Amino acid sequence: MNKKFFTGIFALLFTGTLLYAQDSAEQTYDLEEVVVTATRMGLPLKSVPQKVEIIDSKKITTVQADNAADLLKRTVNLDIIQYPGSSSAIGMRGFSPSAHNRNYTLVLIDGKPAGTTNLTSIPTDFIEMIEVVKGPYSVLYGSDAMGGVINIITRKPGDSRTGNISLSAGNFGQTNFNGYASGGISDNVSLALGFSRKAQDKDYRIGKKNLISLSEKEELILDKKSYGDIMTNSQYQINQFMGKLNIGFNDLWSADLSGIFVTSNDIEMPGNYWHSEGLTKKDFDRANISVDVRRNTFNNTLLISPYYSVYNESNYDNNTDNAFINYKESVKQYGLKLSDTHTWGDFQLIGGIDLDALNVSSERFTDKMTQTDPYRPDHNSFASSVFVQGAYTKGNLFVNAGLRYNYTKFTLEADDFLGNEKKSNNYSNFNPSVGIKYFLTPMLNIHASAGNAFYMPDAYKMAGQFEAGGMKYKGNEDLKAETSTSFDFGMNISNNEWLNLDVSYFHAFYKNKIVNETKFDETTNDMHFTFANATNGRMNGLELMFSSDIAKALGSQNSLELYAGFTHMFNNKFDEIRGKGTPDEKTLTKDILYVRRNTGNFGITFDTNRGFVTRLNARYIGKRLEQDWMFAYDENWNPTSLRPDIKPEDYYTKGDYETTDQVLQHSAHLVFDYSAYYNVTPKARVGISVSNLLDENYTEKDGYNMPGRSIMGSFSYSF
Repeated sequence: MNKKFFTGIFALLFTGTLLYAQDSAEQTYDLEEVVVTATRMGLPLKSVPQKVEIIDSKKITTVQADNAADLLKRTVNLDIIQYPGSSSAIGMRGFSPSAHNRNYTLVLIDGKPAGTTNLTSIPTDFIEMIEVVKGPYSVLYGSDAMGGVINIITRKPGDSRTGNISLSAGNFGQTNFNGYASGGISDNVSLALGFSRKAQDKDYRIGKKNLISLSEKEELILDKKSYGDIMTNSQYQINQFMGKLNIGFNDLWSADLSGIFVTSNDIEMPGNYWHSEGLTKKDFDRANISVDVRRNTFNNTLLISPYYSVYNESNYDNNTDNAFINYKESVKQYGLKLSDTHTWGDFQLIGGIDLDALNVSSERFTDKMTQTDPYRPDHNSFASSVFVQGAYTKGNLFVNAGLRYNYTKFTLEADDFLGNEKKSNNYSNFNPSVGIKYFLTPMLNIHASAGNAFYMPDAYKMAGQFEAGGMKYKGNEDLKAETSTSFDFGMNISNNEWLNLDVSYFHAFYKNKIVNETKFDETTNDMHFTFANATNGRMNGLELMFSSDIAKALGSQNSLELYAGFTHMFNNKFDEIRGKGTPDEKTLTKDILYVRRNTGNFGITFDTNRGFVTRLNARYIGKRLEQDWMFAYDENWNPTSLRPDIKPEDYYTKGDYETTDQVLQHSAHLVFDYSAYYNVTPKARVGISVSNLLDENYTEKDGYNMPGRSIMGSFSYSF
């Protein structure tokens, strides 16, 4: 079956090459023209020493992805935790993702905090481009940017009146509709409006096979019964509204107003494959509102940006008409970003002030009217920061360097249910950063960067009490903020016409890394997880990126691009002190959980530049370590494994892990996706896309098997 699929796909690719071999307008990818807005200075990509990957609009239109999480994992090498029920989180360069806490990778929408790390809640319909900055970027954005920054740039209104509508449908009852219109409504005012709705009205089917041969233990971890099975209670629908307004007051002053609203009701949540925690549902809504006021002269830009975002989520106790909300949470982020950028010839300097507030509140209920203890206390933080960064260009040399001072006040509110009193902590630190790039020849450059970053522990880890995967968690109020020092260096060979090759080595040192720790209270016979600061940690690895347009190299004006990206972790460990302060104290060295040793994306794209484009992509998901939480518990908290064939000897015991840690090593997988689009007229386009082409059975999170082969047909019309 696999050979038939490969034969068919390559037949489509090369048939397209023959059918559309006629001349077309040549397109090039000029690094000097690509501006990286995440630098806050609008620097051209060519001059940025830090590792930056761009997902442009052309690539977005050829990748089958309903949301930002799917788009990123199919184009960028990263780690992801993804659940059925519209929930996901990502990590980069060895920094692990977490779906229950804040993340080490900062997510922005149009340069402002997204208000959520759940990238599944961000549909792709109105995304124009994504900038992925790898490595620490706290110098410009503060906390949560230890692993990097993902800046999602949405479509902007233009002066000319344009628009498009699109419809798509596929198996599992999937449908998607979106409409977008943009244009000038007066000489100095332009407007953009958009709406989209995505739905899946049937439960999805899990994949039936594995392209890479799995061991008996690896099949048991996936559960042999899951192959080709239906994931009950996995339906959803998501609606998105977008509005943007650009006003030019005069030659100096302008303003951009943006509002993005996402809402969804009755998203079905199957839980794990065995549904051990029941079949439930949830509602969520998200709003991002921002204003950018600019004053532009020939060598100076003043930017004033107030913003507000809110993410509300309500979880129900079951998925029936009689269900009640047993947990709801609201996360609000708001603030003001003020910066001024000035240029003196080859030198550019930005200075600014960031004021960022975070407010988190939640409630939990045992029935419709009875409130009980929440998973974590309400909490808020207010961060005030000042920063400065300079960029210098001299011939073939590009240098940037900066410094940020952060002061954060963090407050845990009193909660009678949890028994904690109101408590405040202050955090302050300096974050320097430096980067350098030098072109040895017009095609060859070397680059290096270094920086410090920090991560402030949240309320879950400091004072929370919650359950996940059947295990109890309790916070640790004595946690310290994590800090890291990272550097990377590499070389790049690039010819805008047909070749791009980049090899980068990265290394990070941790201090006070927050890790899980098991506690047992002999007086209450209570075992639970808590959080503790490890002594230190370190991670290093190698990133490889390659793309080559073979057709252009041979003189054709078509495009036949081969591309590959691969990340290998040489080392990703932390030191844990066991029995601290006792005669039995010892230091254990362990591998970090939820981080894959190897990840990769590779494939081929053929584009006639005259209306036909097709793409075959493969994603390599390397092996990872996860704690085994797949247990059912009775009323006395006696556990029963959901996978009874998994024995103690199956647990991972390399390094200083022990059988009692109950850590499993999960299998590696290859997941293929395919798409083809054709412009039947200059304004009308049809297409087909196949996600998980070879019907792989795999997980992004233990116990949560992902959808099997999904086929979608689409039609769009532009005007």
